[in-house]
Amino acid sequence: MTTPDPATASTAFDLYYLQNGKRFFWRNPNHGVTLIDAGRESAIGWHNEGEAARRLWTDIVSVNMTSATSGKDIVNNCRINFRDGRFLVVTDAGTSGEVDHARTPVYRDFVRALHLRLAQAPAGTIAFNAGASEGRHKVMTVMGVITALFFVGTPLVLVFIVRDWRVLLTLAAGATFVWPFWKVIEANRPRSYDPRFPPGELMD
Repeated sequence: MTTPDPATASTAFDLYYLQNGKRFFWRNPNHGVTLIDAGRESAIGWHNEGEAARRLWTDIVSVNMTSATSGKDIVNNCRINFRDGRFLVVTDAGTSGEVDHARTPVYRDFVRALHLRLAQAPAGTIAFNAGASEGRHKVMTVMGVITALFFVGTPLVLVFIVRDWRVLLTLAAGATFVWPFWKVIEANRPRSYDPRFPPGELMD
């Protein structure tokens, strides 16, 4: 996994990534991210349309960790923002964009290794944020309440109206469906964090 060199040492992670906002694809061809330790030339590297690309640690201005769900599984994302406005999003998703559970431990190792390096930067030079923006989180919360009322509140009311306890099965199914959304809403509460302790709930 690590290939040492007299002047440099690189650690490669077989993870998929997105660049500069591209989100819609049938099959993501982009995978393979490398952390390069080379003194002042230390950087993060990847391949851009078949060509090797890299950005120095000093080009990084912020890191934002988030998660998302389709109602079944949770996908974790680590967005790395550069000074020129470009960014790289490394994820534990597979080629289809759905979570690949085999990659989650690799993603966790990547996040910890990245933060271990970036924590050495002078205080205030890199911002570390977790979760969605304030506005987006409010929308997520409202949608979560509406979803919970429909899938949990409605069956609960029906229990007392129809007096049929079999409705509890529907209630249980609704709660099972809603829970991943509430888990993501809570994990994506906007906040800053210490790079020495990246948020574990966004790496599970």
